[in-house]
Amino acid sequence: DIAFKGDRSEFHVSLTAGDSVAGVVSAAPVEVLAVGYGRTFTSPQDTEVQVLMPTISGRVDATETLSFSGVGYYRHLKQRVIDGNLSEAAPCDADNAFLCLDDDPLIDQFGNPIGTPDGAIGSIERINTDADGFGGSLQAVEKSHVFGRPNQFLVGVSYDHGNVSYQTLSEVGTIGERFVVTGTGQIVNEPSDLAPRDLATENEYYGAYFTNTLDVTDELAVTVGGRYNYAKIDLTELTGRPEFAGLNAQTNFERFNPTAGATYKVLPGVTVYGNYSEANRAPTAAELGCAEESNPCFIESFLTDDPPLRQVVTRSVEAGLRGENKAFNGDRFSWSLGYYRSVNTDDILNVASQTFVGRGFFLNAGDTKREGFEAAAGYQTSRFNIYGSYAYLNATFEDSLILPAPNTPGAAECPEGPEEPEEEEEATCNFVSPGDNLPGIPKHRFKAGIAYWLTPDWKIGADLVAASNQVFFGDEANNNPRLGGYARVDLNTSYNVTEHVQLYGLIKNVFDRRYGLYGTFFDTEESEEAAIAAGYGPLADPRSITPSLPFAIYGGVKIKF
Repeated sequence: DIAFKGDRSEFHVSLTAGDSVAGVVSAAPVEVLAVGYGRTFTSPQDTEVQVLMPTISGRVDATETLSFSGVGYYRHLKQRVIDGNLSEAAPCDADNAFLCLDDDPLIDQFGNPIGTPDGAIGSIERINTDADGFGGSLQAVEKSHVFGRPNQFLVGVSYDHGNVSYQTLSEVGTIGERFVVTGTGQIVNEPSDLAPRDLATENEYYGAYFTNTLDVTDELAVTVGGRYNYAKIDLTELTGRPEFAGLNAQTNFERFNPTAGATYKVLPGVTVYGNYSEANRAPTAAELGCAEESNPCFIESFLTDDPPLRQVVTRSVEAGLRGENKAFNGDRFSWSLGYYRSVNTDDILNVASQTFVGRGFFLNAGDTKREGFEAAAGYQTSRFNIYGSYAYLNATFEDSLILPAPNTPGAAECPEGPEEPEEEEEATCNFVSPGDNLPGIPKHRFKAGIAYWLTPDWKIGADLVAASNQVFFGDEANNNPRLGGYARVDLNTSYNVTEHVQLYGLIKNVFDRRYGLYGTFFDTEESEEAAIAAGYGPLADPRSITPSLPFAIYGGVKIKF
């Protein structure tokens, strides 16, 4: 970041650039992790990301009370994913000569039937994403008095534009030891469910917003405001295949979201506050393109011809107290206590497919609620800093729902549907009731830490992070035992070599606690052949979790000038 600063203006030119590769970050069966905590379900699972983002921002004081500010950016993202998986394909008949998906034979890129490889059948998906985006915002702030009282009025506009090129293909492979998938070089071109995708999306987001804060008295400040959002999402299919023609679609969303709030100084150093706000979220291209139960999607082929989703509207209230006390020697004690409640209307969920293993689709799932409170306190002196915080969050469904649950233990038989094939096994569903907890959200979170300066230049510290259990994804009806909670201790230190150079070190998960960050279920029957080929034997436990970071040490140097 390079800044230019004058008496009445300031401008910044900044650049963010990155190049990284991450691997094996998905969930793995608990029985596999019991053999080795670093083992994975299927690999390779590598994601390479390159990003380049220059930004220009500035502020100009036009008068003593009026200022203008703005920001503009360009962002390029290049992502390459190689993802080994189990395959839905199976031998077409008893002679095992060729592969089929259901009754459709697999045809490769040269128009030839794909033969059955030796061993368990897998696939390697290659996903290429190139995204270019640009946009910016411009706003003005006027601080003239109104009715003789201090007042701040802010008004602004924003625009964001994005173009995304998305390509994917599926290669037939074999699954070997430790679920490692080896490709055969045969790219599936038929049937269309597994055929290569080549799509483009164009997204445009417009916004106009304002807020006004008036100090009604020396103790009371009132804020009102709002924001208008307009989103346009275009999908364009580039392969030219007739069966993909329905992908060409344009979807628009718009909404005005109001906000209002107030703060009141009850006592010196103690403030009470309250606020009401609304917000909307337009569905993403991935969600819009994978919203049909009868045509679920692989991650690598998420865009299909689907019915539109409704945008999510969030209505939130929050209220609380916060305070700060300073001693004559510079010691400071700060604290806060807050309550919040948010209700999402037409929330969007991703659920598993009943008919295709490893696929899913998005749907509007009625209202969901997130309600809770947070408490935090901190004490700081010239030699040490100590803090602690606790958050309670009860995230629940607010409507009765029937959601697919093909791999969930204890799920009940689904109601009969008009398109349900008679020869198929009975499908199972989660019968969700109002008050059931949303998956993946712990009710209790606790953080505490201390930092101590051994010398003016050398600091040491420790942090404790803890969370309670959470519902597995796929268990929206809350019928199964939950993914266990955890407590983790981290250590840190830093030393200022000079005014401009700092050495630092971090130790994460000092006691090497083993816990899960995310939990879901998988189909043990469909993975049986692959599990035997991988050297584990049949897997009986359908639970699959993303393991936590183990004991890890980081070190580095920071230079500022």
